[in-house]
Amino acid sequence: MLIDFNFRQANPSVLKEFSYFSSMEVLIWTFLGLIVLLGILAGILLSIYFLQEKLIFNPIKLPNDYNFPFNQDFEELFIEVDPGIALNALLFKSNASKGLIFYIHGNADNLRYWGENAPFFLEHGYDVFMYDFRGFGKSNGKIKGERNLQRDAKILYRKMRERYKEEHIIVYGFSIGTGIAARLASKNNPKALILEAPYFNFVSLVRYHKAYLPAELISKYHFRTNRYLPNVKVPITIFHGTDDRKVPFYLGAKLKDLNSNIHFVAVQDATHNDMQLMHGYKEEMNKLLN
Repeated sequence: MLIDFNFRQANPSVLKEFSYFSSMEVLIWTFLGLIVLLGILAGILLSIYFLQEKLIFNPIKLPNDYNFPFNQDFEELFIEVDPGIALNALLFKSNASKGLIFYIHGNADNLRYWGENAPFFLEHGYDVFMYDFRGFGKSNGKIKGERNLQRDAKILYRKMRERYKEEHIIVYGFSIGTGIAARLASKNNPKALILEAPYFNFVSLVRYHKAYLPAELISKYHFRTNRYLPNVKVPITIFHGTDDRKVPFYLGAKLKDLNSNIHFVAVQDATHNDMQLMHGYKEEMNKLLN
């Protein structure tokens, strides 16, 4: 027997009830879908928050018996910054020292790589102090936040002040190290501050690379260079490559008017890692160090 469902002849109250339950089901499933979607997004953001150290820093470890291959005269140091936590550092020594470059490096590798920058400063008559962050090279421990990094730099700076007069120390920061160097100089009185490839603040750099992330909400690292520089009382020189894609030129250029002591140098055609090869950089550094 053929059953004909003729809704036009159906009871209006039944149709109304059917329509009501259909609408409710749609609302319930939409609501559940939103909850699942929000849960997934929250999980992604939480993962990014707790994995920031692995996303930001790319250390390469070295065995403790590793011998650095540099031809220059240097002293290897292990400086305790917390109980059981010692940072590995190299103090390169020039023939006739005019002072010290306190060098804070970038977010990757270790002193085996960064030490290759030392000869440039040694040739200008400056000793060079470089150290590895926690978990880099031979340094033990782990980076657990920005305060960690800022505090370690402060302790190491005090150690170097035991060897050098502060008016003979130049604080130098590269890339991620610029935020640490800027704060260090704002709390002390070195001879000068030099920043290579700095960012306005770290959140602005995250926005540049990951515009889809709510950087202000999830970032544990802020490195507020724009807040530190107005408090620096010594001469500041900023170098930024016009072709830098890792820390874009405009983020460094935004800093130039924050302090009347700032001398901003736009290095034409320089990228993020070839500054020392550029004539504009060498020319300005000759003025600064001679």
